[in-house]
Amino acid sequence: MKSFREQIAGVQNLLGIQLTSVAPHWPRQLSGKVDFAFIDCEHHCFSREQVAWLCIAYRSVGIAPVVRVLEPRSALVRACIDDGAEAVVVPYVESVAQAREVVAAAKLRPVQGERASAAMSGQPLETDLQTMVDQHCQNVSLILQIESTTAVDRCEDLLSIQGVDGAMVGPFDLTATLSCLGDHQNPKFVEAITRVADVCRSLEKIAGIYFADSPAKEVWARELGYRMIIAGCDINLIGEALELRRRD
Repeated sequence: MKSFREQIAGVQNLLGIQLTSVAPHWPRQLSGKVDFAFIDCEHHCFSREQVAWLCIAYRSVGIAPVVRVLEPRSALVRACIDDGAEAVVVPYVESVAQAREVVAAAKLRPVQGERASAAMSGQPLETDLQTMVDQHCQNVSLILQIESTTAVDRCEDLLSIQGVDGAMVGPFDLTATLSCLGDHQNPKFVEAITRVADVCRSLEKIAGIYFADSPAKEVWARELGYRMIIAGCDINLIGEALELRRRD
């Protein structure tokens, strides 16, 4: 069974679902249907205990647990990795300093503090320490969320940082900063997400996006180069399925 890190290093397309539920039957029902479970701690009220339970449960059925933390803060990144996340998505990263902080948290554990900051600024770790860090962090992926015009403008600098594995576009917030809220056909939005996909491709990083409202948009995103797609949220998908049943 490949880890999430091995999957994003390949060429396959990855499909995920955003979770709001901690129901124990979900992992078994979703096994073989999705590649990753998107455990969202930014907009949903999961406790740390629930995050750990979800990570263990989904990993046990071959679904990679991908956790989005509340904000770009190193302690939150370390905590969800300790709880079992295979990948961490960090929302609203706009600066190189923010990116370096969360990269250090994910990829230099257990090194912290000034030594980690120095390493991210170009001062190499001692050989034995680097070997230990590489072994300790080898199966963790870090994905920066690109959600603003500032982040799009700086995406090459952000994604070029060693230890960043990819980008996840947040269409809602991005269209808001582009003054075209919810309009995915707006030329400004199309230009922005095309740029992010192109930068990811040039740097050999994975590009992801949350397009939950239309299978056609998922196809379009894949054509642009997005390989990691969140296809919807459990509660919304249930509602949509029930609405179709009512129509029938």
